[in-house]
Amino acid sequence: MARSALFSKFASLLQAARLEDVNFRSISASTHQKHRWSRRRFLKYSALAGGAAIATTSLSKLPNLQPAMGYTNPRVAIIGAGIAGLNAAYQLKKLGITATVYEAKAFVGGRIQSRSVVDDRLINDLGGSFINTDHEDILTLAEEFGLELFDRIEAASQSEFPESAYYFNGRAFSDADLVKLLRPLADQIATDTALLDEDFDTYAPQFDQLSVADYLNRHGDKILAPVVRSLTENTIRTEYGAEPGESSALQLLFTALLVDEGTVSPINSDEAYYIKGGSGRLIESLANALSGQIRVNSPLMELRSQNRGFRLTFSGNIVTEADYVILALPFTSLRRVNIQVSLPSTLRRFINEVNLSRNEKLFAGFDRRVWLQDQGFTLDAWTDLGFSSVWEETQRQPEQTEASLTFFLGGDETQVARRNVNGLALRFLNRLNQVLPGVQNAATRRFYRTNWVDDPYIGGGYTTFRPGQYLEFSEFLYIESDDPEERQDVNVGNLVFAGEHLSDEFYGYMNGGAQTGRLAAEVIGRGLQRASLPQQVA
Repeated sequence: MARSALFSKFASLLQAARLEDVNFRSISASTHQKHRWSRRRFLKYSALAGGAAIATTSLSKLPNLQPAMGYTNPRVAIIGAGIAGLNAAYQLKKLGITATVYEAKAFVGGRIQSRSVVDDRLINDLGGSFINTDHEDILTLAEEFGLELFDRIEAASQSEFPESAYYFNGRAFSDADLVKLLRPLADQIATDTALLDEDFDTYAPQFDQLSVADYLNRHGDKILAPVVRSLTENTIRTEYGAEPGESSALQLLFTALLVDEGTVSPINSDEAYYIKGGSGRLIESLANALSGQIRVNSPLMELRSQNRGFRLTFSGNIVTEADYVILALPFTSLRRVNIQVSLPSTLRRFINEVNLSRNEKLFAGFDRRVWLQDQGFTLDAWTDLGFSSVWEETQRQPEQTEASLTFFLGGDETQVARRNVNGLALRFLNRLNQVLPGVQNAATRRFYRTNWVDDPYIGGGYTTFRPGQYLEFSEFLYIESDDPEERQDVNVGNLVFAGEHLSDEFYGYMNGGAQTGRLAAEVIGRGLQRASLPQQVA
């Protein structure tokens, strides 16, 4: 599922507010920071004692393993043909290991799907879409497969119109307006981020137990106007697909600022790129590279330990055995599987309790880009119009006169998305037209709405943590590091896990899925490498 394009803008606004603050230096300098605080560092210190930290070995350093195995043709089953499962199989193939990928649906890709839904000439990403400049796994795959990227930020910089717009309380706000209003809240967030850096053992649990709503209520004196709270809450709805009362306050701090050597800066999430032709082209490329290895229409019903391996039962009572299994499906889907494998109790709770976000997209077609005007936007807009944000994804198709807008819904906003799609879309257009004249006249009246939340094999958008959950389950997130003491993998013996929900740095992004797929392949690669070594006799 796509993360919102807008939270990085929110972080930039907070940073701008901080830079204008005359107390900026005295507040930040008093913290005496020595290291950057980030999700990775936070998780390193908050992981429970049972975390599986092992020495790092990049895939490129592993030999072609299969010929050196003590037994030939290790049987590897991968459950889930989303980006995590496909990349795991692709990386294993580079090692000479042929895995079989099982997908419950009739098609592959999971939450990465690209289709023409409002115009045959336009491509829309129904799920995952945005790529950051630091999304190395996705960028590497795109390069390997020769996929061309579209730089949305560079393209917007060439436009004479504003990049972003803010429509609240029946009017348009400028960046300068919001920077001034956000300054007190930005100071508070920076101060609390500094506390985490000073002593996260003390402060992280306190913030994790707070909801975002609690946090904003506690600092109500820092909210100078209703638009400040609306903007902040919409950030949570779009970025985490939850209502502010359902989201850990840590996620707000993750969204906002980092402290580094006495300075405060926004977390690097620029969401700079699209894949030309849609994100689905990456899925097609991976699937083509795995020809003959994918089994669709194969939902897993039961996973059972058997000797040193596993016995898998699929729908239709089809049974197979494997030496290694990678579970690369959302935990919301894994709950449907009868898991007869000994797992740590905390991991079982993670599987059963952490949900995916409530996010949906509603696409609307237009015969021209009417939003390119002085009161409009080039990239995106925030609103209180019943949809938290809206953006133009077809920006990557500038050769087309026609275009589409993506209305992005989060949290309780998705409840109205279940209504008649045409009626809902027309209502959104009417509201948007009041602050952006011409929208209704340019609309083609062709609409499409996603349904991720009600999909039985997915169950939502992307990972979101309720208050208290982030710290509790942090030992089961991949931490990628060259330091063996920092590195953390997610496996229970030969049962390995993958998916965006297990990435410490990139959960919620396509890159989180691709990264954990690669890391899962490395776990198996190292295991096979150890198995091939001669055993020492005492």
